[in-house]
Amino acid sequence: MQETSISLLQRIADDASDDDWKRLIEIYRPFMYQRISSYPILVNQSENIVQEVLCVLVRELPDFQRQRTGSFRAFLRGVVLNQLRYAMRRAQKTPLAAGQIDKLTEHIEQLADPNSRETADFDRHHDHAVFFHAASIVRAEVKPDTWKAFQKHVLEGMPAAAVAQELGVTVNVVLLAKSRLTRRIREEIRGLVE
Repeated sequence: MQETSISLLQRIADDASDDDWKRLIEIYRPFMYQRISSYPILVNQSENIVQEVLCVLVRELPDFQRQRTGSFRAFLRGVVLNQLRYAMRRAQKTPLAAGQIDKLTEHIEQLADPNSRETADFDRHHDHAVFFHAASIVRAEVKPDTWKAFQKHVLEGMPAAAVAQELGVTVNVVLLAKSRLTRRIREEIRGLVE
């Protein structure tokens, strides 16, 4: 069983190993790439922007102190926001970007507002990415039938009785899978979403 993510952040702050950084990158690279690529004018720069965000994380994350619920997510959003602003300034110099800059500027600046729709979207996608990464770790720890019961009942929303009937198990087996795997996933993501 892997240590929880709060301990991952603590290990990175204390003295991160290559495995710690690798795990952080596995979680956040796909999420950041997807979010940055959602801005059409920046698609060609997406990989470079993600690399810049990761460089900032390497430099600043060892000094990061969790202040409150969601503080790491807010810290990450701030880093992404700053890198998007730098990329936007570079994009302004290209002739193709001239007509699209105002719309991009509006989206990027909405990301600076913690109460904006853009920020809510960022946070939702962040939580989704972290959840599914944690779920993939937990999935590798359990038997396929246990995961299937959890997936059908929790992720797909099927009633426990219907899942039990489909899988040929008792309702109690389905509910135990839900409880056990939900707890493990929460352990895995503690500190990154909360």
